[in-house]
Amino acid sequence: MVAGTAAEPKVWDTREVCDAEAFAYYRDGICEAFMTLVPEQDRPQDRPFRARLEHRPLTGGAALNRVRASAHLVRRTRAEIAAAPDACFYLNLETLGECRIAQAGETVTLRAGDVGLFSSDAPFDLAHGRPELGVASFWVPRTALEDRLPGGLDDRPHLVSAHPVLGPLLRETALTLAEGAAHLDEAGRDRLFAMLLDLTAMALADPAGAGGGAGAGAGATGLRGDGRRARRDALHLAICRHLDRHLADPGLCLDRVAAAFALSRRSLQALFAERGSSFSAELQHRRLTAAAAALRAPASAHLPIAHIALAAGFADPAPFSRAFKARYGTTPGGWRRGEGG
Repeated sequence: MVAGTAAEPKVWDTREVCDAEAFAYYRDGICEAFMTLVPEQDRPQDRPFRARLEHRPLTGGAALNRVRASAHLVRRTRAEIAAAPDACFYLNLETLGECRIAQAGETVTLRAGDVGLFSSDAPFDLAHGRPELGVASFWVPRTALEDRLPGGLDDRPHLVSAHPVLGPLLRETALTLAEGAAHLDEAGRDRLFAMLLDLTAMALADPAGAGGGAGAGAGATGLRGDGRRARRDALHLAICRHLDRHLADPGLCLDRVAAAFALSRRSLQALFAERGSSFSAELQHRRLTAAAAALRAPASAHLPIAHIALAAGFADPAPFSRAFKARYGTTPGGWRRGEGG
């Protein structure tokens, strides 16, 4: 694996080289960031190959590799396995396009939002569909996942996000880590990565979702680690991300969010109470945080304060101003001028 720091990832960007060298430059980066692989262009290209690869080490020999590239093929044959025997799993979140993973006689297709797992220890073909691909690929040391599964794991691809209960939680956790890795501290990255592995292990051990609903316990019997905590933490994370996506909706309320996650009012309230908060307090906090950021963002400097309040979910400017001053010690206008904070 590549040496580096979490704060400063290693980046390969084909804009740094001429068109004739772009794919070879990318191929070298893939082999350094992941392990020995065989990237290939699937046909003569009618336009230059473009790619950006970012490699960010994580704790325990793991890593996050984010790729945005023109469509191409990636193979790992027995020759590459012999040349680079370090055992790992790839846990891939597809963010753009489509990828077909062929391994051990099975094929799994990932589309945007899907999370798939496959092994470095058996030959595979990845066909990234046109015109462009985007993927956040977590390089997982084999023992990090197998230690969570009492029966081990076979070398075939798995569409883990297809799990009827854990799939959405896996997706949101992977997205949060992929999008926030540059801003999270080491403890935050470690917590999210451990949660992601716990959820993946639970999905693999109980693929039919027999362990219960989103607020249930560990699910499959015999799993190592705190499965219930991972599931509850991931559910809380998914709900907070849901709130952030729907802040502008003035009708956003406890009943609607509970229904969206198939929870009772009591279960949703308990989830926030476990963290010393409440649904209403969390929603207010996120709306005020969004408004404060927009008030100081150069891109929204021309917008009226009432417009920013409405976009954050405050239908009435007066309660917004009172809540804002109580939180930040100044009015929304004063905050925009640089007062407070």
